[in-house]
Amino acid sequence: MSKIFADSMNLHQDQARILFDYYRKAAEKIVGEERELERSIETAKSEIAVAAQEKAKAKLIAGVIPAVGVVLAIIIFFAHLAAGSIAVMVGVVICLAGLGYGFLSIKKADKTTTDNESKIQAFTEAHRDIRRDYSVKKLGLVYVPVATKVPFEGKSFAVDHSGQVQEAAFRMSAVHQPDELLKGLATLEETIAKVPFVESTQDSEDVDTSNYSTSMQRVKLHDYMGNVDRQIRNIHYLLNDSDTVAFSLPVIAPMSDMARFLAEYATDKPDRPVLPVFDINFQDKLASFHSLNDMRKSFEKNTNENQIVYFKKLTNRIAESVQLLGKAKMASSNKVIDYADMILSTVLKASFNQYSPALEAEEIERIRSASFDYQDSIDDYTPFSLKSSSRVKYDLLSAAWIAEDQSRTAMPFGMHQIQEEVLAPVIQSLMAENRVERLKIYNKIKDQKIDYLNQWHRDIEDFYGRNRAEAADLINRMREAYADYVRCLSTYKALQETQDSLKKTQSLDDAEVQQQTQAAEVIAGFELQAQQFRQKQEDFAAFMDRLKESIDEKAAQFGYIPYYEATLRDNEYRDMARSTQDLQALDPRRKKLLALNPYVAKHAKLPPLPNVEQSMYDDFAIDLLQEAQNTDAVKE
Repeated sequence: MSKIFADSMNLHQDQARILFDYYRKAAEKIVGEERELERSIETAKSEIAVAAQEKAKAKLIAGVIPAVGVVLAIIIFFAHLAAGSIAVMVGVVICLAGLGYGFLSIKKADKTTTDNESKIQAFTEAHRDIRRDYSVKKLGLVYVPVATKVPFEGKSFAVDHSGQVQEAAFRMSAVHQPDELLKGLATLEETIAKVPFVESTQDSEDVDTSNYSTSMQRVKLHDYMGNVDRQIRNIHYLLNDSDTVAFSLPVIAPMSDMARFLAEYATDKPDRPVLPVFDINFQDKLASFHSLNDMRKSFEKNTNENQIVYFKKLTNRIAESVQLLGKAKMASSNKVIDYADMILSTVLKASFNQYSPALEAEEIERIRSASFDYQDSIDDYTPFSLKSSSRVKYDLLSAAWIAEDQSRTAMPFGMHQIQEEVLAPVIQSLMAENRVERLKIYNKIKDQKIDYLNQWHRDIEDFYGRNRAEAADLINRMREAYADYVRCLSTYKALQETQDSLKKTQSLDDAEVQQQTQAAEVIAGFELQAQQFRQKQEDFAAFMDRLKESIDEKAAQFGYIPYYEATLRDNEYRDMARSTQDLQALDPRRKKLLALNPYVAKHAKLPPLPNVEQSMYDDFAIDLLQEAQNTDAVKE
């Protein structure tokens, strides 16, 4: 309901107030005019009364003054006989003056009375002629448009007519193919409503993934996901296939003063004639809003939902479908891969002879600690072999390895059948045929290495001796140089003090050079220097010890002569035995190979990791449902 005054309730109260104000002002005008005229009449009457009093006073003066003049003349005449003519003249003058003043005053009073009587008559007539017949026969009321309400997106906004609101810039888009868009949305809804358990591959397509990985630059999308991807891209194209119009309108902000004014004083349902006052020129711009509103109504008619609500639900459904399908694909793929790995590891174990690590702990520990050094193994080396009674068998039901004594193990010690049953015996037989020739070669190698090592140690000891002697000589020289420095410093200080004394006393008696004894300073200096020397000596000795340890280690490595027969036959078995150590230090990719055996997990050559960009992990970590909800919250 509209109104005019802030403290009224409706237009009827506004009309009553206008009438009341009109009659109140008319009554105030009439009363004011009457009071003004009445005051004027009273003023004129008071002036008439004053004039009557002045007239009576003038008559009295005109009768008294001539009598006074006559008496005065008689007195003067009798008092001064010789001046009779003067007394007569004085009396005549006084009489004339009194008569003149009285006449003039009476005439003035009469004129004042006449003028005021005329005024009273005029004021009385004016009082009688005051207008008192004020009345309102008809009260007109019209509406003046000050704003236009524009419906849009299920709501509305107001556009100002009065020019009090600054214009705001707008950018609006209208799709070219709304029917195709509705058709694509309906098709997409049907597609995501039913998710296949297994995708077909009749219409798969390649997707470029080079921005995620240079190792896998293309990935196949099968029928379902490819169809969803194509439909989403088609909808994206139809939404972008639009015209964008930029213009400005004086839109009234919802919480502005103008909006509060309209909410309190304006109405959108006028029941009186409308009188356009303001010149507006934005009707063409509003046509774009009306066309979009019509499109929205058509969209809501086809979808039975608000446009924004529909797209929110569709976005959430797409996000849910894609996320669930993606997680299901990843989980199923990982399970298939893990299952295939399990089958492969089980099949590969068939080519190994598996032994109980508990029953063969002593033999396995012997091969694990073997050094295969010719000098240690030539006389007492025994080829590595495990007893057939220690073999274990795989139980499919419990997925454990069972020995003859019914002991169980989850990680048996495996030896490949070809290596154990074919290669090892062949190697042992071949090595036995030319053992004498190899022993000669081993002995020659040993003699050469011993000779080289003896010469090496002699040179090193000579090197150490020279360095120690040079270090001791250097330390002694440093001590002597420091002692000379202290003596020279003491002499210099004595000379300096003698020179200062001569300058002060100017006497040769003070020219004797005093011997300066600084035993404490010398001892302290020597002690400090001795500590520094000792520290240098200790550092040098530590360096030489580390160097000697390194040289001894390298000499030991050089003196090592590998026992070729043992390494050729049993080196791989030693690696198998040692591979069971530090399994926790393996990287995650190698830990997956422990199901086969620790040796393969530790020594297998793995292909390089695929080159995957961090953006792929970031994108896979995105929660699509949460992102869709966050987008809706930001838009609202």
